[in-house]
Amino acid sequence: MSGAPQRADLLELFFDLALIATLILTSQKMAAAQTWTGIGQALLALSTLWAVWVTTTSFTDLYSLQKRPIQFVVLGVMFGGMLMSAALPTAFGGHGLVFGATWAGINWGRGLVLIPSLRGRRERERPLRVLLWTTVSGVLWIVGGLLPHPDTRLAVWLVALLVDYVAFGLRFPIPGRRPLPQYDVAPEHLAERYQQIYILALGELVLVTVLTLSGMPFTADRIGAFLTAFVAAVLLWWSYARRTGAILRNAIERSAHRDRLVQVNPYAHWLMIVGVVGIAAGFDRIIQHPLERSDAILAALVLGGAALFLVGRATLDHQVFGRVPFSHVAGVVVIAAAAAATRGLPGFTLGVVATVVLLGVAAGQFVRSRR
Repeated sequence: MSGAPQRADLLELFFDLALIATLILTSQKMAAAQTWTGIGQALLALSTLWAVWVTTTSFTDLYSLQKRPIQFVVLGVMFGGMLMSAALPTAFGGHGLVFGATWAGINWGRGLVLIPSLRGRRERERPLRVLLWTTVSGVLWIVGGLLPHPDTRLAVWLVALLVDYVAFGLRFPIPGRRPLPQYDVAPEHLAERYQQIYILALGELVLVTVLTLSGMPFTADRIGAFLTAFVAAVLLWWSYARRTGAILRNAIERSAHRDRLVQVNPYAHWLMIVGVVGIAAGFDRIIQHPLERSDAILAALVLGGAALFLVGRATLDHQVFGRVPFSHVAGVVVIAAAAAATRGLPGFTLGVVATVVLLGVAAGQFVRSRR
């Protein structure tokens, strides 16, 4: 069942459609959140479904999609991801067990298909270790789903998510044994998959702003906020597509620290995508009420989202070029200062400030590339 692909398969693009619902529902949940707990719940749900996508992408990078069992696994994971997305709005209410048990079932089902298929082969150790770790986290996901209180459920699920992320990041270590070696990745396939999912996240920003404006009366301030959101989306695309994101394949192929780059890549993209979803949620609120005084949560969505994007983008730059771009550090500092200076100002002002900072960072990138 081995034989890594060189390009993304149409089945993988079909699989990505399941994530569109996740991004939109998370953005809506963030936009509607009135408390920090609500924001935390949305972030946990998004991070969990991001893990669904990342583990499936690693799976298809390692095993050939031309094999029928692998196709069935991907389709099964897709259905599970869609079910989790449907349960996302009420994951901390009546559908907690559906959300948690489905994620546990995805991990267990994937292992139970692979392990028998690799009997007698050295590659079998990887799914065995993955199954061991996901058994621990899966129990926590199910227990959390059974707990009635949302705050307790959030705490248990945070621990479960931490187990999943740490295990993946450390390559599923076992006491007394070496960590799993990094598998021989297919650079073109892996880079293409992450490029596709980032563009899909930007599509969510575009879709959310269009849907929000379409349901409201067209006024000058709303159209101005809509234009600001569009400019922000263009800058988020340009910053990625005209620099590190565009050369990700070559970076993976030629990096002297390929293993580290491959391991850090999912976390860097996670930061960027969380940032984009936060910005989308913020502009959702801004387009609805452009002149309404902003609160701390709106500032966190818009300015914090821009800061998260810059941190993720700088992390990726550091792995590829071995340095942190000064423009991104300056952008984060300016955003931190703006968060205090813009407190209580209209939401439209927050959107403009975040977009101007992104524009300044893009200008810094452009000047550096010209040099």
